[in-house]
Amino acid sequence: MGNPVVGAIRRLYKWDHQMNPRIAWLSPMPPAPSGVATYSRAVLGGLERIGYTRSHPPIRPIWPIDTRTEGTIPFHAMGIYHLGNNLEFHRDIYRHAIQTPGLLVVHDLALDDFAQGLLASGDRLAHQTWREGLANARSVAALPEAVENEPLRVPFVAYPARRARGIVVHAPFVKRYLEAVGCRTPIFVVPHPVVEKEEDVRRAEARRAVRRGPLETMGMRTLVGVFGDMNAAKLIEVVLEAVAGLPDDVHVVLVGRRIPGYDIGAVARGAGLGARLSVHTDVTDEEFLGWMCAADVAVDLRFPHRGEVSGSLARAMQCGRPTIVSSTGTYLDIPQDHVVRVSSGRVDPAELAEAIGRLVADPNLRDRIGGAARGAVRELGRSEATAHGYAEAMDGTLALLQDPGRRALARWGGALVDLGVSADALAEGYGVSYARALDEFRPPRQHTEATEAP
Repeated sequence: MGNPVVGAIRRLYKWDHQMNPRIAWLSPMPPAPSGVATYSRAVLGGLERIGYTRSHPPIRPIWPIDTRTEGTIPFHAMGIYHLGNNLEFHRDIYRHAIQTPGLLVVHDLALDDFAQGLLASGDRLAHQTWREGLANARSVAALPEAVENEPLRVPFVAYPARRARGIVVHAPFVKRYLEAVGCRTPIFVVPHPVVEKEEDVRRAEARRAVRRGPLETMGMRTLVGVFGDMNAAKLIEVVLEAVAGLPDDVHVVLVGRRIPGYDIGAVARGAGLGARLSVHTDVTDEEFLGWMCAADVAVDLRFPHRGEVSGSLARAMQCGRPTIVSSTGTYLDIPQDHVVRVSSGRVDPAELAEAIGRLVADPNLRDRIGGAARGAVRELGRSEATAHGYAEAMDGTLALLQDPGRRALARWGGALVDLGVSADALAEGYGVSYARALDEFRPPRQHTEATEAP
């Protein structure tokens, strides 16, 4: 007769995924001060609305990752790993993505700050991350975005991409970059979710006049906004210099999180805009959305570009704000009539001032661009395209993970990469006999391309 205590513990934890299959969702979650947290909440909500969570293995968000939970992660049917460029939030997620491969969600393509942090902290994963990144740098050297943006010159994403069994990205540019690196892991392009609830947007719009009132008493007629994390890549100094060259009734507001190493206070003082500049740091989600709806024009520049899809841009489009963006990377995947583009790189303040001035002078142009953007986001929400894209990615990756022959091929492919076997050596037949022999023993219904890289 079995031990009743042991039996009770097994029923309580059910760590064996064959007994109780679950999907581990490794991501920062609210109230973590991370854009990925609000993103995850939006995606999980969409999956519930389309009924995915009722007809598939239950999804278990794991955050924070601590000693009580991390030991259970390998026993899940699949792990979904949200990877960003912040070592504090994504280090443990990265480790599990390497140790227990599953579906990788690439939020920041460059991962330069993350890789530097791994190296500085002496993390044991730093060596392989740097090794594969540097080994693949030549493959992206000719890409215009890598030439212009230093963080994209070394593809630190190569190692986790190779280990993954499926990859979710948010723009065709990211897919093209990964394919240039030589990634053959299945890549799913899934649009950024609609983050804000429509009723919250309407509530923020209703209070637009309240937020604008004090500024209008100081002569403001047009409000330009820069939203999101306050860092050097947003080119805030360039925005302030551009606004300084416009009429005095054009004001600017900066709203977002302070980022260590970037002194937004010093930048604001050095702009010389006086009362024409308002700065609101570390605000609540309600205040953030309120200021976005109070603005007439949004500016969302990136240099250097790290291949990210901007969450602040997604919100600005949902609010119907005409937004000025850089002509680079993921921003080029946005339809032409949904944004206003300026030059890539460190844009000339005069060019930016001209773009802002056109929108200031033409309310109809603002309404046309903002309306097109808002309509696109509404359609995205109506169609639940993000949730359906995730469902496809999750089903496809689960099928690969449940294929025993695929697991053997994954180990074979990983071993060849670790040995330094090149594509040329594979073409000459090095190591291919194992894959061919394995394929002969697999049932016909499980056959896949034996030479496909894992």
